[in-house]
Amino acid sequence: MQRRHFLSLLGAPAGAAALATLGGCGFELRQGYAMAFRTLQLTGFTANSPLATELARALEASGVQVTESTLQAVRAASSVMVPSSHIELNALTDKRETLVSAKTAFGQVRTITARTTLRFQVKRSDGSILIPASDVVLARDLSYNERDALAKQDESAALNRALQNDIVGQVMRRLAAIRPDQLVAPAEPALPRSSVSAASGATR
Repeated sequence: MQRRHFLSLLGAPAGAAALATLGGCGFELRQGYAMAFRTLQLTGFTANSPLATELARALEASGVQVTESTLQAVRAASSVMVPSSHIELNALTDKRETLVSAKTAFGQVRTITARTTLRFQVKRSDGSILIPASDVVLARDLSYNERDALAKQDESAALNRALQNDIVGQVMRRLAAIRPDQLVAPAEPALPRSSVSAASGATR
């Protein structure tokens, strides 16, 4: 999937509706974040994930190239080696749910809960873990009336988009906190000389 395709998945109507609901969940529109990395690969997301699409949009607004693969990152860097400025955001869970949270005494639905869950980790270009598995779970309640089912369905969709954009904001802030020196895996600590000597003696 090329990055243009990433962005085209969102579509103009959905994008406009998402922008209209950002303020409700505390996500503020920004020109972009200053990122220490240059390329990023999104993996593990569900097919046609709206969350992946919105993340790609936010990343490219911050000057980060979203690549389809590690090979594409290598080509973007014009090098045979994967650059240290490349990272991978791996989604371990990418889920949106609409749950019944309250009913009347007659069994009619009174309240539904929209919940969006993202569990992710971030890897360096060498595959080592940069950000360990982290959870972002957001939920909002919505009153429900069967007589206004269609209107409530639209309201639920708008609420899900707002939750999605709030999650994108949280992930972007986590990524912006990555320092350049963290992009290279820390070197393994050298063994003390006495330990090396003892290990050598044990193999004789």
